[in-house]
Amino acid sequence: MPNGKPLPSSDLSMTFAGPDFEWFGERRPGMPIIRWPNGALCEPLIFFFGHLCRKNFEAIKSMEPRAYSLREWFAYLGQNGVPWDQADDLTMHQWRQHQRDNGVSPEQVETKLRRVFHFYRHIPDAMVYQTDGTMTPEFVGENKRAEPPRFPISTKEVKTRTGDWLTVWSGSKPMKQMKPNLVVLVNDDRDLVLSELRSPSKRKKDMNDADSIIKCERDWGMGRIMAGAGLRAHEVPTVSLLDLTKAMKEEQLFRGLNRERTAALRSVAELADDPEAQKIVLKELKRFTDKRKRLYIGVPVVGKGSKERRAGFTIDLLYDLLTVVIWGGRNSLIKRWQAADPGYIPEDTLFLSFKTGKPLTDGAVSDIMLQAFIDANVSGSGHDLRKNYATNIAAKILTRNLQLFGYFTHAVLNTVLSEVADALGHAKVNTTTQHYTNLAVATATGLENKRQRDKVMRVCDMLLESDSKDLLDDDRIKLCGTAIKVFSEMPKDCELFEILAGAMEESELNPGGLIDLSALTKRAPYLRLVADNTRKPD
Repeated sequence: MPNGKPLPSSDLSMTFAGPDFEWFGERRPGMPIIRWPNGALCEPLIFFFGHLCRKNFEAIKSMEPRAYSLREWFAYLGQNGVPWDQADDLTMHQWRQHQRDNGVSPEQVETKLRRVFHFYRHIPDAMVYQTDGTMTPEFVGENKRAEPPRFPISTKEVKTRTGDWLTVWSGSKPMKQMKPNLVVLVNDDRDLVLSELRSPSKRKKDMNDADSIIKCERDWGMGRIMAGAGLRAHEVPTVSLLDLTKAMKEEQLFRGLNRERTAALRSVAELADDPEAQKIVLKELKRFTDKRKRLYIGVPVVGKGSKERRAGFTIDLLYDLLTVVIWGGRNSLIKRWQAADPGYIPEDTLFLSFKTGKPLTDGAVSDIMLQAFIDANVSGSGHDLRKNYATNIAAKILTRNLQLFGYFTHAVLNTVLSEVADALGHAKVNTTTQHYTNLAVATATGLENKRQRDKVMRVCDMLLESDSKDLLDDDRIKLCGTAIKVFSEMPKDCELFEILAGAMEESELNPGGLIDLSALTKRAPYLRLVADNTRKPD
């Protein structure tokens, strides 16, 4: 269908099952290139995907589903003799029915229609002129009954769940929100997977072999970085030693070294042969947690859509990466390669391929993690390590805030939600962030029921809003009585109960020890969630 004209049906029937994708690039897929059945490039789609790349609307690796939907749309138009630039609302309605008649689910149909709408909305900017020299017309707009001209594909405004207004196709239907799979990998299973990465049960080589040991520790380091910083598989190969070093400098983790050396230090890998300097850095890491009460540092990584974000690298993760990977296996490997090839210069990435000496590919990381899950007999994949990180970091952030503020209000919860979203690299708080935070809150309060947790926060809000000048006025005492009734529903071994019990030891808040929390009936032991890995054993 070049130049907008339908191709003969014989050509369509032979090859429009449809045009093949050509993926350019060695290490990752390139932009999808779609051809007409006669072998000519499908220029509208070439320009469109080029526009997405140029404007950074979508990562190249995420374009494949969109490309398949648009290829299917163009095939449908060709089979029905409709030029691509003459599609309208009726054509889209007909395609929807065609899809449903072929057993496609309503959710999938609406997703495809949204992709088609997106194409027609952006094609005038992507391809200003068509092959015949005419300017590409505007296809999408709001049809009104007055003077403005009608658009073949009409629009409407819908309000999103966040309160923003979004322009969509007038015939689009609301899709049922797909709830993410939030089954969380428990810490014991995570440890099994990490153990499998470091000491494979199915050894292909003798574990006394140096290469095998270094490779296993490299793979273990990749698993640790997914479980300790929440990185996705495609983010792992992008971790830069220069960025890691810069982030550590910003947090003054090299201040034990002299000023000149710190200023000249470009990569923490430069300390690989200096045990004294290593001790100084590791000591600063311990101080960072013990004295400064910090949980993680932000390290730049390349995330979704090739956008840079700051991932929260926990301090114990940094310790492992430094001692085992950077100053250990990676350093030994580079020395060996440089001995064989003096001209070899390692790339600025944390993990290197044994085969090429270059950074690993996304697929290699995913395959290594998946195989470890299989060999450890644990259900899941590498992405489950990120979920485990999210649950644990939410618990740590909440615990730190409870200890810092000494109470649990909606303001505290909002602070925790925002920080968890930042640690996960989310632009804003979403359903996934709320899920992991709710797991942490349920653990801290000992209350599974959200309404009970909201009641606890309302009481704390009321107590803080009351007049602090007279701590023992009648209203304050009534509020305290209400608070005791609410808190009495909590298991005595939860963190929030411990905070309340500590407050009741203050003479100003509990004159004469009138309120005795120890008299409350002890409840049955509470089944703790995976998020509760910060509580010290009794």
